[in-house]
Amino acid sequence: PAGQDLLPLAADFNHPTAFFGSSEQDRKHQFAIAAFMDLPRGLRLGFIGRFESPLPQTLYIASSNLPGEIFRSDVTGDGAFGGQGLTGNNSYGDILPEGNIGSFGRSIKASNLNSTILNFNSNFAGGLTPAGRDLVAANLLTTSQLQALGATIPNIPSAPPGNVGLSWLRSFDLTLAWPLKLGERFTFEPRVSAFNLFNFANFDGPGDKLGGILNGGVGEVNGTTAANRFATRTGPGSGVFTLGSPRQLEFGVKVVF
Repeated sequence: PAGQDLLPLAADFNHPTAFFGSSEQDRKHQFAIAAFMDLPRGLRLGFIGRFESPLPQTLYIASSNLPGEIFRSDVTGDGAFGGQGLTGNNSYGDILPEGNIGSFGRSIKASNLNSTILNFNSNFAGGLTPAGRDLVAANLLTTSQLQALGATIPNIPSAPPGNVGLSWLRSFDLTLAWPLKLGERFTFEPRVSAFNLFNFANFDGPGDKLGGILNGGVGEVNGTTAANRFATRTGPGSGVFTLGSPRQLEFGVKVVF
């Protein structure tokens, strides 16, 4: 299914096609406008504006990263964890049953995230995973004993007031050039470019977006507000070519021959 790239791990090995959705690089809407204009005195002005809808995110039950995770966050009962691992020794549990691959930013948004979490807590939290139910069915442990051991599906913390969702990408780049003809073959072209001219604050770029592990931590979709989301802001990187980074100026000379 989409969102797993080239990895061979299914989100649910018992039902490999059960989870299907938007890939991690998918932007549902992308708009661009560009123009080049010849001005008096040989000047040339060019600009391009980009507006792209948010990337999607997959929502995961948080793992405790402790032994016995199949009794806590393996709600599908396949012995794996949301296509992210086979042992439960990381932060990922299974994909949220109410969601799908890439469902946050699509069917689930920041505005209805808490209702989705409430629905999960009402129907799953405190209950047994398939592995836990098998122990009870085999008369090895009782439900009360598993609950006392903490071997039940966890409660997901609600998102705080003012929680944020994934952001649009907005950028407007401008270039002013002055082509100067030198003889018949050479053109000497000083130029200045402004990237992200209006200095839009962009967040949630590829590889640096809000996380989908529902543990309530800062940086995850159910723990982040406008006041503490700085970690997902697009930075300048190592040059001027990071799309959506804070405003930068570039001065250069182009020689055409």
